Amino acid sequence: MLPRPPLSSRGFFYRHHCENSCHLRPEMSGQRATLLLVVFAVFGGISDSVRAQGNEDAANGREEDPTATQPVKLTALFEDYDPLIRPNFHGKPVAVQMSMTVASIDQVSEVDMDYTVTVLMRQYWNDPRLTFPGNRSMSLDPRLVKKLWVPDTFLENSKSSYLHTVTVDNALIRLFPDGSILYGMRITAKMECEMDLRKYPMDEQSCPFILESYGYTTEDMTYEWREGEKSISGLKDIRLSQFTIYDYKALQGYGDYETGRYPQLQMLLLFRRQVFFFFLQTYIPACLLVVVSWVSFFINPDSEPARVSLSVTTVLTMTTLVSGTRAQLPKISYIKAIDVYLVVCFVFVFAALLEYAAVNYQSRYYKTPRKSRKSKKAEIEEFQLEEKKAPLAVPENDGSSPPAARNGTARRRFPSPKVLTSFRGGRKIIEDVNDIDKFCRVLFPSTFAVFNAIYWIVYAV
Repeated sequence: MLPRPPLSSRGFFYRHHCENSCHLRPEMSGQRATLLLVVFAVFGGISDSVRAQGNEDAANGREEDPTATQPVKLTALFEDYDPLIRPNFHGKPVAVQMSMTVASIDQVSEVDMDYTVTVLMRQYWNDPRLTFPGNRSMSLDPRLVKKLWVPDTFLENSKSSYLHTVTVDNALIRLFPDGSILYGMRITAKMECEMDLRKYPMDEQSCPFILESYGYTTEDMTYEWREGEKSISGLKDIRLSQFTIYDYKALQGYGDYETGRYPQLQMLLLFRRQVFFFFLQTYIPACLLVVVSWVSFFINPDSEPARVSLSVTTVLTMTTLVSGTRAQLPKISYIKAIDVYLVVCFVFVFAALLEYAAVNYQSRYYKTPRKSRKSKKAEIEEFQLEEKKAPLAVPENDGSSPPAARNGTARRRFPSPKVLTSFRGGRKIIEDVNDIDKFCRVLFPSTFAVFNAIYWIVYAV
């Protein structure tokens, strides 16, 4: 350890340091004084501007109300509040306003006659007992709804419904200083919808969403849409698989019951069915089956296996198509548009099968071996001549003549297997059974085309 220097040496060090540096102190002190003056001037200007702004705000009356920032004590607000009694008790009815956002429409079922919808429903009303000082609203916990009086609104045409609770109850309570209350909730419901399916699948349906008070009559409470039809939103963003929402209506009314008249609001959704799916699923297959059944008219009548198998196959396929289509629809008593089309198509297919049965029967009935080399025309003339000469009385049969000649003439069949002629009055009906096929080749397509024109004009226009 080094020994400490003597005091004399320490005094020498101080004097030496002072001699070397003290001659700089006047210059350094002048710079520091200038810097301090600049800093004081800047901060002094800022404080003056802030003070002037405060004086101006106070002069203009914009001084903030200290009560606006103070929290409202809910315990004091609900101290004398009775949620079992409606606002304005023994006074004018409570005016409840509604607004609604349609979040989604999941399914429209013709079989069950209902549709599933999710809505964000909001109710507005005023309760003078809940006024508080200030100018700001309060968003409250949804669990506080048990301490409030709320309208007893229910879904009048609901089959089932529930309130969403993930992750908490999807509800909103907002309280305003003048006592106004906003109560919103998210609901999914399966709503009943009576459908008229006479024009199915070219039909349009009107499905209601009815809100009604369960216990308060029109003397205690009234309903109204907050902004008319503008109170309903969200429908333009909804896309459905088989329907389009082409319009909606916001209606206001009431429901009459044995216990009184109750306020009611109604959102009427107008659906139009998209037909393109049914073209691919039903109409085009049915039409092609009818066209396939006409192929038998171009097959030789002697090719019995080919014509019979084709006709029977088309009939069975058409039966399956009709059964599958009807299984997707409710069992209703009236006839639908699609039933008319399928039944007519089935009739055309079955008629093609009967046509070949008639051709085959005529071909076999008039088929006899040729007995002579006479022409058909000569045989017909000879038969007509014998018919004119035949007496009206029937001669007795002495055993020498066959039984077939009891009426005075011998009944003979035509020699040609494909000749069918009426000889009464000499008027010819059909000369060849192939003429039946030729006639049906024109009759069936033209009749089917006329039917299609009438069908689409009646149901689609």
